[in-house]
Amino acid sequence: MIIQDFVNKGIRVINDMNELRIPSKRSIPFSNGWVASIVTAEYGYSVATCDYNGYFNWDILNNYGAERGKFQCKNEDEVCNALAIIESLPN
Repeated sequence: MIIQDFVNKGIRVINDMNELRIPSKRSIPFSNGWVASIVTAEYGYSVATCDYNGYFNWDILNNYGAERGKFQCKNEDEVCNALAIIESLPN
């Protein structure tokens, strides 16, 4: 899989502040109520998760091997592994 595959599976959602969240390579809303946030950095990527309203959960991903609430990824394969975890989180 590539990041674009997850973007294609993402959903459009209107949050509680009446803002439309649209899947992109930087932010992917999933049907389970979580949004993957992807930031490109000099070392690779940082992947974290927030709810539809943009409130980050800095604890939930630590249960899956993240550090300080986010995954530090070196390449697209690692990003896709993190996205698969976020997509499978309970709502």
